[in-house]
Amino acid sequence: MSVADLLFSDAAVEVERLTLAQDEVLVAARARGDGAVCPECGRRSSRVHCYYDRRLSDRPIAGRRLQIRLRARRFTCENTACSHRTFAEQIPELTCRYARRTEALTGLLTDIALFLGGRPGARLADRMSMAVGKDSMLRLIRALPEPDHGSVQVLGVDEFALRRRRKYAAILIGMVTHRPVDVLADRTAATFESWLRRHPEVQMICRDRAGSFRDGACAGAPQAKQVADIWHVLHNLAEAVERIVGRHRAELREPLPMSADATPAGETSATEVDIHGRPRPLVARTHERYQQIHERIQRGDSLRAIARELRLSRGTVVRFAEAAEVGELLSAATDRPSMIDDYRLYLHHRWLEGCTNASALTREIQQLGYRGGPGTVQRHLRAYRTGAIPTNAPLPQLTVRRVTNWIMRRPEHLTDTERKSLDDLCDRSPVLAITTEYARRLAVILRERNNEHLAFEVWLADVRLDGQRELRTLAGGMRRDRAAILTALTTTHSSGAVEGNVTRIKLLKRQMYGRANFDLLRRRILLSP
Repeated sequence: MSVADLLFSDAAVEVERLTLAQDEVLVAARARGDGAVCPECGRRSSRVHCYYDRRLSDRPIAGRRLQIRLRARRFTCENTACSHRTFAEQIPELTCRYARRTEALTGLLTDIALFLGGRPGARLADRMSMAVGKDSMLRLIRALPEPDHGSVQVLGVDEFALRRRRKYAAILIGMVTHRPVDVLADRTAATFESWLRRHPEVQMICRDRAGSFRDGACAGAPQAKQVADIWHVLHNLAEAVERIVGRHRAELREPLPMSADATPAGETSATEVDIHGRPRPLVARTHERYQQIHERIQRGDSLRAIARELRLSRGTVVRFAEAAEVGELLSAATDRPSMIDDYRLYLHHRWLEGCTNASALTREIQQLGYRGGPGTVQRHLRAYRTGAIPTNAPLPQLTVRRVTNWIMRRPEHLTDTERKSLDDLCDRSPVLAITTEYARRLAVILRERNNEHLAFEVWLADVRLDGQRELRTLAGGMRRDRAAILTALTTTHSSGAVEGNVTRIKLLKRQMYGRANFDLLRRRILLSP
């Protein structure tokens, strides 16, 4: 039996001739059968009006394109009341009206388009001996009907960027099926509210702590319970802790024994002066701005007026106004992370031992993992060469991010060295000690989910009394979101499925190079497997 006979074994088609060319297979076939059904009136007719040729592309065979030349028939409708005088027969699973591809090839190209998009899908199809343009691939996607997900009682919602920091959309997920339900063109509360009003069956909404989704859910589905995702609450807590640790980064330094040539306590720090002993421009500017802003605050000027007068952003004015002393701002400006941080203690001891050659010290720390050049080492040793030997040096492991990680991790997961370093830091800094206590108390409440409603309320009250301003700001937002957080403590629902779909959306966006319209991206999100 020939390849063509295997391919067209249906009784409705008879293969007449098979021709093998260099890069394609040509099949001549004709339709057979007693008649066809009129698509308008549904009456069967066997009266042939005429014959005509149709050229169809089908799935390739052995790496060669398959072209079918089908001799089709046009029938006369024998129903005198029918508006169709004649009609063309359609062969099931092979032809449809106006199509130049078989249904099998159309389905295959549609799957490729959904997986890869327009131009990448067209390139793959061409390598598979299926000639098709990128615009045709996109038309196949747009021709698909939208899926019907039925009733959605548990809904997940999150935002994703169409253009980062400029334009955002929202993805809605059925939390039972973990499949996208709809994609909204923006992330505003009004759009989300309108969608919820059209779907009154929603009984529970899983979301992050974005205010727009909270307000939209309250207005559009007052009957639904809102569940704040625990991971996002912990992430907000970690961000607050990191800001506190960053504000007190100067306390991450462990005092070292003072040498005979060391700078006495109370004098200007070596990090605040240049090689000539003059204040660094950034330090001098910070002192000047701090004095200007606080003088105007005492005079009664508003923050907006101060920002306008000094030509600063309002965020900068707020940061200077909230700083209790200029040292908080200088620590952030002068103690920025550097690739040499992990080797400062080693360089300090080597200098005291008498090794003052920057090139030799660079080679030594490169063997320890340093990836920089000698220039950074030379700049670091300038203060030593002027006689201003620092009285302290940072421990290699005490960076802002690392200390935040120690505070947020479960205590039993810390090594003995990490636990001892954190305890020593808390002994030196009462602020970081109380921050560690509050962060761990809330982390236990959120991770255990033992319906700790009273413990959560006590934590909010304690932070309001003596917590740092970052924790007080966090607690204020959590009070506004109290109901959703308390619901999260008594349910197993989370936004994990939503975050997974957002990750998949990022892949789809990269495949489309950011040039597709929103309607095409929406269809790929809803229809992609």
